[in-house]
Amino acid sequence: MRPNRRTIGVSRKRAIELAANLNGITIEMAKRYTDSELKECLRLLKLKANF
Repeated sequence: MRPNRRTIGVSRKRAIELAANLNGITIEMAKRYTDSELKECLRLLKLKANF
């Protein structure tokens, strides 16, 4: 039996920082991302959105 893993919720501010780092763009450009674009970046990192 494997233990349950807790999914990590990421705030919008932290998601913007991660998206900027992942895509190699500035934070100002990442702030213009829509929620669905940020969630797609988090999905690539196997994280869940908390916004």
